[in-house]
Amino acid sequence: MSNYLGIDIGSISIKYVILSEDKEVIEEGYYRTHGDAIAATKKLLESIQVKKIDGICTTGSARKFIGQLISADTNIDEITAHRTAIKNMYKTVRTIFEIGGQDSKLIYFTDKSVNFEMNNVCAAGTGSFLDQQASRLGLSIEEFCKKGLNASDYHKIASKCTVFAETDMIHAQQSGIPIEKIIKGVHKGMVNNYFAQLCAGKDLKGDFLFEGGTSENQILIQSFLEKLKENGYIESDKEFIVPVPYNKIIGAIGAAMICMKKGIKNIRVVPRINEYKYIESGECYSCPNKCGAKIIKILINGKILTLGKSCQE
Repeated sequence: MSNYLGIDIGSISIKYVILSEDKEVIEEGYYRTHGDAIAATKKLLESIQVKKIDGICTTGSARKFIGQLISADTNIDEITAHRTAIKNMYKTVRTIFEIGGQDSKLIYFTDKSVNFEMNNVCAAGTGSFLDQQASRLGLSIEEFCKKGLNASDYHKIASKCTVFAETDMIHAQQSGIPIEKIIKGVHKGMVNNYFAQLCAGKDLKGDFLFEGGTSENQILIQSFLEKLKENGYIESDKEFIVPVPYNKIIGAIGAAMICMKKGIKNIRVVPRINEYKYIESGECYSCPNKCGAKIIKILINGKILTLGKSCQE
């Protein structure tokens, strides 16, 4: 039986899926990168139980970097990867919401076209901002969200800027506002900002799907559902889908599906990173283009790999 490996690596997490030729998820994993993409990839590869694979496809913001590192057969942008998986798995969906570690995405489509919007200007509406605020309060992200769920009401928090949002939170705390109301207000503000920045003026249709790591957050789920109803996008809760248990690995599933669709047959054992060491980083001016491309040299498995060049010397 053929097996395909899809890897999705973003700013704060890396995910993988082993997909069978019947498009069944037979193995999957999710890890935080903690600022070291290579170490996280090494850990991920070591955790894979399947012995042989027919192809590897990477996606996500670091797809090219990781793809070169492990000699992936192909890579694909995250919009195409997510759209591919959802088209196959959730056929009624026409709009996808994603709040990532460093950016937010909206993907909306018909049978003939795919459109997307992305907000990567400020981290105020992202998962990393929630992580930072939980840490500032001495809480895990799970404890942070649980406190917000206990609130019957919320305190309005500025949501368009990380500095203003944090200032609002601190001022509210100093004014004696219960932390539960503040946390819930942060989440409400994030969703309001998401709709104002990405959804305004769009003719969005359902069903709607919320995916990614932040789709584990019950306050965000609740806030999205309330906002969709308030704005008249949906009438029933059934029109809003959180694709558990695949909500955090949709991109990796899509990558594996694309690998399969391309008919890749490069059978080998799952690659491993046995040892690695960063040698140097800088800008490249070695060819006539003199483009100053950002490059990094890594000693990996006894070989020096130069990453970042896109030209042909």
